[in-house]
Amino acid sequence: MDRIYEDLKRVMENRRIRSAILQQDKYESLIRRYPKLAEIEQRIAQTTEDALLMSLDGVKDESLPEKLEKLESERRKILVDCQLTEEDLKAQPSCPICDDTGYVTVRSSDGKEREEFCVCTRELLAPAMLRRSGVEKYPDYSFEKGKASFYPEDSALRGLYEKLEKIAKKCRVPNSVFFGTSGKGKTFLAVAIAREYARQGRSALVIRQAEALEVMQEHRKVIGSYFTPSQKENEIEARREYLTEAEILVLDDLGVEPKTPNSQSDLIYILDERVLSGKTTIITTNYDMDALKERYGGRIFERLDRDFSKFRFDARAEGDRT
Repeated sequence: MDRIYEDLKRVMENRRIRSAILQQDKYESLIRRYPKLAEIEQRIAQTTEDALLMSLDGVKDESLPEKLEKLESERRKILVDCQLTEEDLKAQPSCPICDDTGYVTVRSSDGKEREEFCVCTRELLAPAMLRRSGVEKYPDYSFEKGKASFYPEDSALRGLYEKLEKIAKKCRVPNSVFFGTSGKGKTFLAVAIAREYARQGRSALVIRQAEALEVMQEHRKVIGSYFTPSQKENEIEARREYLTEAEILVLDDLGVEPKTPNSQSDLIYILDERVLSGKTTIITTNYDMDALKERYGGRIFERLDRDFSKFRFDARAEGDRT
């Protein structure tokens, strides 16, 4: 993850540098074309410099605000005469939304402000996020394909599909357990949501539960070994980290993984880390909720019951939310 964001940081910095160079070239061209503008700019700069030198000597120019306002008024008049605006003198960023910073400030429903990636940043991140997500294993699992075959018009699941599609394209999908009989579109819908996240430049990961536990086990071996090449150690650490830090994680086929001494504690770790950090987790399973409770016991089932919405995918009650 760090490498991707470091590359992104360099791209945005290069955009700002390019914008500043183009702005300077444009400014110098306008100054040469309009001598009066060049003259007033020089007078403003000289007045400001003189006031600064006076302040260093302990002398305060009380008339400075008035002088500068008079010069700025004259400057505005010259701009009008030259048929120019302030915007003509400013740098023109590649992205006018974030001014090539890569971030925008948004206000949440509770009134708190937070910074998030601008749409231009997400467009840059999208190809890398798609490659990392694992959705390439499911080329036909997307919101553009398969809706009719998986969710016929008269299916109650179609409403769930359409609702989650809208949510995935606009905001955070809730933690969810998709459970029920096989072949009803659980994995299809989960992967389609993850693909939509990745297309927006948001980090996503689709992984079978058994494979996720293998990642945890491999990380445990590295920690316990006397020596592991640094490159391999970094790769394993990054894979484990992505399990807990991806904005959306799809754990596919919960219940088919082999039981090991650490399988339950590893799953609890993943779930707890993600819930605490506000990341979305979608679990698919062929087990019903009673069977999950019997297989995993209270510690895991309590988390699923407390922190996850449950959606039934089967012939008896398609789309029921429990």
